[in-house]
Amino acid sequence: MKKVLFIILCVAIPMAGFAQKKAKKGKNVEEEVVAPVVEVLDDEECLMLLSLSHESVKAEQYDDAYENWSKLYQSRPDFNKTIFTDGNKILEYKWNQAQTPEEKNQWREMIMKLHDERIKFFDDPKYPDAYVLGLKGVDYLIYYPEDELGTQAYACLKQSVEGMGENAQITVLRKLVEVSYNIYKSNQDQYSDQFLADYQKVAALLDAIVAKGGKNTAAAQEQKAYVDRLYAASGAADCGQMDQMYASVVTESANDLDKLSSIMKLYRRLGCTESDVYFAAAESAHKLQPTSESAAGCGQMSIKKGDMNGALAYYKQALEMAVENEDKADYLYRIANIYVSIQNYQQGVVYANQALEYSPEDGRCYLLIGLCYASAKIYDDPILARSVYWVACDMFNKAKALDSSCATDANKLIATYSQYFPSKEDVFFHKELNEGTSFRVGGWINKTTTCRAKKE
Repeated sequence: MKKVLFIILCVAIPMAGFAQKKAKKGKNVEEEVVAPVVEVLDDEECLMLLSLSHESVKAEQYDDAYENWSKLYQSRPDFNKTIFTDGNKILEYKWNQAQTPEEKNQWREMIMKLHDERIKFFDDPKYPDAYVLGLKGVDYLIYYPEDELGTQAYACLKQSVEGMGENAQITVLRKLVEVSYNIYKSNQDQYSDQFLADYQKVAALLDAIVAKGGKNTAAAQEQKAYVDRLYAASGAADCGQMDQMYASVVTESANDLDKLSSIMKLYRRLGCTESDVYFAAAESAHKLQPTSESAAGCGQMSIKKGDMNGALAYYKQALEMAVENEDKADYLYRIANIYVSIQNYQQGVVYANQALEYSPEDGRCYLLIGLCYASAKIYDDPILARSVYWVACDMFNKAKALDSSCATDANKLIATYSQYFPSKEDVFFHKELNEGTSFRVGGWINKTTTCRAKKE
């Protein structure tokens, strides 16, 4: 009789504990179907198995850990949260060691179930359900690569970010934007608003994490720059939307140099440097402390006012203070553009080539160099003067070969300037221009090209 009573108590204790945990979560325990347990362990046995499996996990002996962990997990998953944190490591190891697709599928399904049961059995104020959903979303992206859009992960990541707010994991914030971007790319008309909202939410949270300071500051700054780049490359936003998002932020952040610099960089990447919001950010930042971003903003404002000398001075100041190669390349390109606008084509080529040293495949620079060549006055002879169009088209062809985003503009320029190639009749009187032969265009251009006759 005592033995029977002992067994009943062993069963009753863990079930009572389970019921208490579910009651905390406000769920109806009676509605849940509980799978039969083959063996119910008492607390002492659970503690022993937990200790053994945990020590094996610490020693990275996951095969040894699995037997004790599995027995504990199947019997008393509600015993201790360590069952789930250790379980993640054990099952990840098992998945990596699996030899067949069937085995890998088995382990990854267990990993997903592990997250669900952690939510089911534990109310942890420090690591609430939203936190675990973030872990589940990130793991889903790892273990289910065949879901190229990550649509199932999206729901977990979204709930995690909304639930955790400024306490969200940096990785979860980044992954939400990445997945939202992939979904947006699959149907831009349908998902542009969703992607914009997700970006805004994550960007604001990352800014808040940076402002709060602490151990996550550097990581948040790095990921804010990353999601800004992704947003800028997406094509989902226009300058008007940017102004709606950031006009009040710029006003409120008039004394926050980091925030102003971040906003200016994003505006520049999106090509929204004609915006009054961008100029306001630049002016405020430059008053606080001149930086490469604020100097560039003031330079763009000078261009809008028609002050090209002032613009050159500001952009050269921005170049001196720039740290990242991407920024140096952009400022050099803009300086080259200013020189072209005042018809100093030789200096335009000099600065465009310097930009290419930092960004060798930037098609914009090759297009600009080609335009400078096409505008050059090298020869008095009207036939020889047309040789500049050969080197110009060489640059346009190089632009589209290296940078597909420039292909449309490059083809238009090639179509335009190839019409000015010397005709076959012109070449007849200049034997050095015979089609297919090598020719060196002189003067400050000093480039070798191939002679081509205009197509009739």
